[in-house]
Amino acid sequence: MSARFWDAKRINRALFGAWYEEDIYDRLCALFPRLAFLLKRCIPQAMRDKRLVFVHVPRVAGTSIGHALYGDHCVHHHSIRFFRAVDPQLYAASRSFALLRDPFDRFESAFFFVRAGGTPTCRLSDVFVDQTRHIRTVDDYLDFLEGRDPLELDFVMRPQSWFVCDLKTGAPLVDDLFLYGEDDEALSRYLAPHGITGLPWLNRGLRLPLPLTPARRARIRAIYAADFALIDSVRRNRGLDPRIAAIAAE
Repeated sequence: MSARFWDAKRINRALFGAWYEEDIYDRLCALFPRLAFLLKRCIPQAMRDKRLVFVHVPRVAGTSIGHALYGDHCVHHHSIRFFRAVDPQLYAASRSFALLRDPFDRFESAFFFVRAGGTPTCRLSDVFVDQTRHIRTVDDYLDFLEGRDPLELDFVMRPQSWFVCDLKTGAPLVDDLFLYGEDDEALSRYLAPHGITGLPWLNRGLRLPLPLTPARRARIRAIYAADFALIDSVRRNRGLDPRIAAIAAE
């Protein structure tokens, strides 16, 4: 038997039907909500202390912010649904926030991340290195994404709405949503009370010009339709809530 079979994510898939630990926990919370409290250990103590729940959407500066807020080893990609299910009291008593990014821009970032097999500090899982080995062009990548369930995709490929919304209604479950690349001052003001005066630039990946033809943009819009709608909603509501603003950091 190949040693590669014993990759942890392949074992996860064989036993639980999901590649990632976070997905297994999400699934367990949905199937056995009364037992979700058993996963409280997964929530960093620093998150509890700050009463600030950061939902880490990949390729949207999350590694930098998570490191600044909670220290090392806090780069998990738990959805907001996980935090709500595992510790409803913490969810109710804390502010929660997440960063969103223009879906075209995030698509380009994810494409280069996948093509490179990740970054020096965050490697793409072996499972998805194998699955995406054939990808050479943008169209190859779009072909790979189209029609796949989010659980069949690496986190960097999934819709941003998957991390921050109710999957049944599509409604955001995060208190404060920020848009990457539009207003760094808003993020600074938001994080300042938590002792953060600057952000490191972690998990930076190679980025080259990537022309997106109208046909490719239409395909991206279809794949990430929920993200475009969510970001449009944030922009429409921004004037109604001063906390809803945007950032520029990675």
